[in-house]
Amino acid sequence: MPPLQRLIKVNSQSVSFEDLRRKRKISNRKNKTATILLATLLVVSMGISVLTPTANAAEIKTFAFVAALPNHVGVGDEITIYMWIDKTAPSADMQNDYRIHNYNLTIVKPDGHVVQETWDTVFDTTSNQAYIYTPDISGNYTVYFDFPQQNINATSHAGMNNDVFLGSDAETTFTVQEESVGRLPDTYPLPTEYWTRPIYGENSIWYLISSNWLGNGAPGYVGFESSYNAGGNGALFPDNAVGSETGHIMWTKSLQSGGVVGGNDFQGFEGNTYFEGSAYLQRYINPIIVNGKLYYNEPLSYLYPTTGGPQTSPVTTCVDLRTGELIWTNDNMKAALSHAIIFDSENPNQHGVYNAMLICASGSTWFFYDADTGKLLFNATNVPSVVGSFFGGGATGRIAMGPMGENLIYQTQSTAQGYVVREWNSSNLWTWDDTPMVAAVGSGWFSTFVGTVDASTQDRYDWTVPITYKGQNWTTSFSVVEAYYNDVMLCYNGSLPSTGTGFFGAAIQDPYTYFLVSLNKDDGTYGQIKWMNTITPTKEETILFAGVDPINRVFVENLREENAWIGYNLDTGARIWDTTAYPQAAMDYYGSPASASLSNMFAYGRMYSSAYAGILYCYDTTDGSLLWTYGNGDAGNSTDGGVVVPGNYPTFVNAYGNGLIYTVTTEHTIETPLYKGALSRAINATDGSEVWTLNSYVGEFMYQSYAIADGYNTWFNGLTNEIYVVGRGPSTTTVSAPQAALTEGQSLVISGTVMDGSSGTQQNEQSARFANGVPVASDASMKDWMGYVYQQKPLPTNFTGVEVQIMVTDSNGNTRTIGSATTDETGHYNLQWTPDITGMYKVTAVFAGTNGYWPSVSTAAFVVDPAAATPAPTDAPKESVADMYFVPAIVGLLVAIIVVGLLTIVVLRKP
Repeated sequence: MPPLQRLIKVNSQSVSFEDLRRKRKISNRKNKTATILLATLLVVSMGISVLTPTANAAEIKTFAFVAALPNHVGVGDEITIYMWIDKTAPSADMQNDYRIHNYNLTIVKPDGHVVQETWDTVFDTTSNQAYIYTPDISGNYTVYFDFPQQNINATSHAGMNNDVFLGSDAETTFTVQEESVGRLPDTYPLPTEYWTRPIYGENSIWYLISSNWLGNGAPGYVGFESSYNAGGNGALFPDNAVGSETGHIMWTKSLQSGGVVGGNDFQGFEGNTYFEGSAYLQRYINPIIVNGKLYYNEPLSYLYPTTGGPQTSPVTTCVDLRTGELIWTNDNMKAALSHAIIFDSENPNQHGVYNAMLICASGSTWFFYDADTGKLLFNATNVPSVVGSFFGGGATGRIAMGPMGENLIYQTQSTAQGYVVREWNSSNLWTWDDTPMVAAVGSGWFSTFVGTVDASTQDRYDWTVPITYKGQNWTTSFSVVEAYYNDVMLCYNGSLPSTGTGFFGAAIQDPYTYFLVSLNKDDGTYGQIKWMNTITPTKEETILFAGVDPINRVFVENLREENAWIGYNLDTGARIWDTTAYPQAAMDYYGSPASASLSNMFAYGRMYSSAYAGILYCYDTTDGSLLWTYGNGDAGNSTDGGVVVPGNYPTFVNAYGNGLIYTVTTEHTIETPLYKGALSRAINATDGSEVWTLNSYVGEFMYQSYAIADGYNTWFNGLTNEIYVVGRGPSTTTVSAPQAALTEGQSLVISGTVMDGSSGTQQNEQSARFANGVPVASDASMKDWMGYVYQQKPLPTNFTGVEVQIMVTDSNGNTRTIGSATTDETGHYNLQWTPDITGMYKVTAVFAGTNGYWPSVSTAAFVVDPAAATPAPTDAPKESVADMYFVPAIVGLLVAIIVVGLLTIVVLRKP
């Protein structure tokens, strides 16, 4: 944001630049006089031997420049003003603070008001300073830039020959009209058809539909499974992830043998299934998605994917997220995948984001790999320890995301004077003139690749400050529970009321104290404790820390035995609500699959909790009120498993994005045969309505087997031990019409298909079963249709296809919709229509798309010929008047006479 503007009224008149120049010259003369006087005093004080000025000292002329771009804008439009001089501070580079100082900017508005800005230090090594200004009235503006004379030695550093840069100034103008000239247009809107990575560089607003998933070891990616190692903190997920709005399967891939074993060799376990990894041998650990590529470690037999086989390293695989196509594989990575770093580098040599790096964390060593190739880049040793599953025990720090994508570790350390907090920055592992792919020593063009860098040296830290409370150094040991960049670090000392042996039974009931440490460097308060709140338990129960909602700035505790929550104000420490009056169902006592803490997650200013009871609860974190539940209702709002579980399916939240909450069915140790009817789900985050479901059981424990990005979800389905990827897939529409010409008045049938274009339809089983392609299905029948196509379930009896709009363009050039048709279970549609004019027709079939499929279009043509001419009939002889009237009358008279005569005969013969 630009600095605050200071408006100065100057008698409603325009300011004379001659006056401003005169003031600057007087100021320069005063500065020069003061400099001479200071030099004289120094000479007197140091002795006659230094009366001779430094041989190389000089007065150096400078040239000032200023530009206002663009120079014609509208009211409310931004304009960028650049100001600089032709000289730079000697030896200035990004590694030191040798800089030019004291730039002055004056903007004279059309009404005579003045805006003035000053910069004590110009941080750009090229001596250029930029300022963004938004004009609020129309007219002609004048800009004046003043560089005052300054002594380089006095204002920067010693050893610079006491040179004096003489003052200079420059001016320019710009014009503002009433109407806005508009911002840079978003020429290319969001896509309306299937798309893939890379996203073309001009499609800026496509950031709304694209995202990455950096992995469990990344800041803000701690799932419920990590709560075991992270002290029971609530799940943290990225708030810009984009997940799927459909259960449509894009592709599947087998990780190892799965599903039903076959035969009857396992007494008492008819239909037994292959082991799916729960709880301690997960098969699909911590998938990472970057730039449309999916990264994961391959499992090997009964070993963790994190360890690989004996004497080997885990095999890491990279595939295309949308298609499953193999991009690269590396069987020699030093450790399992931890997370990815996408770092934005803004410096004089570069603007833009570096290629992503994959991090394989092994203890305190991070191995950096190029995400595009899988090649090793460099190693970083002695990385500070962090609370969380990937960073080992004994951790004292918390990891947070910096504004440029840096990994920041807020590390606390005890010193002789008391505790300090330090901000470790991953981007300090390389210098501004080195890419992250070249860990180096030295600087500039003379840096040397060394392969390994020490991450513990002081220059890897942005700052170190003592932790103080009311001006006194803090000396009592404590635990860090959460930290946020340039904001706060939540801590506590003492012990939370905790379990005695294992996860059962509260034992410790001593008071404990929460306190909040400022990390705000901007206001200079960093290191200061803002508040303290000592809590004395009143009940004998287990209390577990349950995370922070950074939106409403509330932190939460879980009352384990009561299946309830307590909310505290993050900025004051005050207790503000609890849910003991409406506890969650009893089975939620068993918490998450990996710990005793009740599974919960924060999103959209709400807290979502779901566990072994199978009910998803949504709370407002401002007051703790229960907004809605899912899973304990009727069809479409039920997780009831009946006798299968028994009871509800254990349900846990695994991600959120684009207004949806994604849940899976899982538990600590699943019995075999696995649950029938288990589902992965998408639930509307606002009202709890069900958006989509898909049959699957997701085996998880310490690490998530779930990730979302770019509108796609991936997880591990333990029912077949396969990777699943779901999302909106491509479609293919065809249309055909009679090729032979029709005759005017004849009807025709327009027909075609709409088929699924996803790569999964070309997998061996699917391509063999659906030789003519896999038909598309409506969103309403997607679950059962995907079960039929990919899960060997029966052909659904409730299948519904999709609607196709049929349009024609006739020989007069007029386009109109003539009707619509719906596809059947073979993907075909038909429409009968009678053309109303003759000539050539172009027919267009449009499938508008659904949540499951992107739109597609197809065209064809047909011709209608005029009807053949009908032969004129031969003219019959015209009847005469006698023929028409007289002859029929005579005939009628004769008939009457005959009838009368017959009646007379009958009467005369009567006795």
